[in-house]
Amino acid sequence: MPGDTPAKNTPVVSRRLFNHLQISSLQEDLLFFFAAVLAVSVLFHLGIFVTGPGHDPVGSHLLLGMVFGAFGIVQSLVTWTVILLGVSLIEHFFLLFVDAHQGFERTMKSVIYALLPIVLFWWAVAVMKVPAAGPLLLLCFALITYFGICVFHDISKDRAAFASLATSAAVLVLFSRWIVGPAFGL
Repeated sequence: MPGDTPAKNTPVVSRRLFNHLQISSLQEDLLFFFAAVLAVSVLFHLGIFVTGPGHDPVGSHLLLGMVFGAFGIVQSLVTWTVILLGVSLIEHFFLLFVDAHQGFERTMKSVIYALLPIVLFWWAVAVMKVPAAGPLLLLCFALITYFGICVFHDISKDRAAFASLATSAAVLVLFSRWIVGPAFGL
């Protein structure tokens, strides 16, 4: 069938980027993902600590702020670990549904890079409540998932589109409060 050929006509830049990323190991990709999570979490908690109520923390308030900041960073790492594993399992389920048996490692690599824009800009949706940020991040997730599936799993465009859209729909259902809530004033 014409739609069952591997995706060889994906845009050249994204294909080259993902081919370069395909060479790296899952361990390197996980280190990169958690370094991004850690950096965003530290910056977010540092911003709260510096600009929060009582701008001049001293003594026990300084110590208490550091303890809660460290707890927040650990909580952020655990939360993103659960999200990464959950979305990877959902995407892998849909990939198995379209008969792509390339292994969970490739699925996880695809999800790592698809979640990076969300990791970097979640604060725009959850904290700042920017109206179009949630749907825009979901669109970025869907597109990066599509290109990641095409390259990492080497399956046809229509199967990659189905798996990408189904995974994005599942993410939309699971996180609809944060994705569409700020966009529609809910």
